[in-house]
Amino acid sequence: MDARKDLPVLIAVILLALILAGEFVVFSAGHGDYGSDVVFGEDSISYEIRSNGPHVYDVVVMDGSAGSPTDVSVYYDPSYASNISDVMVAVGGRALDQEYYVQQMGGTLRMRGVDDVSTIDADDMLALMESPGKGHALVCLSGSLPSDVYDGTPDSPVFKWLASGGRLYWAGNAIGAYCSEGETLRDIGSEGTALFLGSDCIEGDSRIAYGECPDGSCSAFSFQNNQIAYSPSIGKLPSDRAHAHFGFSDGERSSISLIQYGEGFVCIIGGDYSNFQRIDLGQVIASGLSPTTVIVDHIHGSVNGRTTGTALAGDHVYISLGGYFPVYGELKEADRCSMTRSSCARASPP
Repeated sequence: MDARKDLPVLIAVILLALILAGEFVVFSAGHGDYGSDVVFGEDSISYEIRSNGPHVYDVVVMDGSAGSPTDVSVYYDPSYASNISDVMVAVGGRALDQEYYVQQMGGTLRMRGVDDVSTIDADDMLALMESPGKGHALVCLSGSLPSDVYDGTPDSPVFKWLASGGRLYWAGNAIGAYCSEGETLRDIGSEGTALFLGSDCIEGDSRIAYGECPDGSCSAFSFQNNQIAYSPSIGKLPSDRAHAHFGFSDGERSSISLIQYGEGFVCIIGGDYSNFQRIDLGQVIASGLSPTTVIVDHIHGSVNGRTTGTALAGDHVYISLGGYFPVYGELKEADRCSMTRSSCARASPP
């Protein structure tokens, strides 16, 4: 054995084993190892966090958030055309294609307390949209919707579903610019984007945002994706629609955009496929971010066993453990019937 020749190979094998072990811990650690409780008061909240081992934690208090979705449907149908860009991966790494992205979404969400996650095809999506959308979430990673659901016209079923409270989470290409008629991709253009967002406000150029949104959401939610391709230009969004922007920003676009549509909303995660994008998407869904969300308070600390604390009051609290290497997340929602805060009188966001 030549140590000088074999050492790089040995190091690579060890690193690969550590990476695989890390993924196993992240996706297999049960909520029984971690837990949290929140008591909502008129002017403050009290929290308790439990962790079987040392971890950093974040407590994010919000007002105007959407709450946990009733269920999450992740669209994947290889018999329908997609329109997504190929992405670079490390040598020897697993190709980050749509199938792998979809497979990983279930674990990404369940670790954050969202348990009802399923993969649906084009027929399932049409069935989903034949019922009211309130509380239901749809993740689309294909860059294109089936033509039975969206054909480039305002009478498409997807718009009725959104207006009734549906939540559409979008990653990959410009929203509304394409639809799929089986294996055929139809170019609808910027008129389709305007149907979803109220204006032609998306550019597909690959851009990176190096600044952070001023709301502190990057540190609060440990956001990592700073790509802003396919994100809407904030100044071009219609003023009569609520919209919020989180993560990274270049002053014109942000990595995470949420735009109201009737009683529902559209969420766009910028850029092409990446693991950072997938992790951020899971964090956005699980934390209940919406076009009306305002971050009220953020507490960051560390725990090994049990810790307690207080923060400013809000109607939702998202607690996560692990920071950029998450092992637990859970959203807590105030009981609006028992609270005395004035915010209880507001209508619940979608």
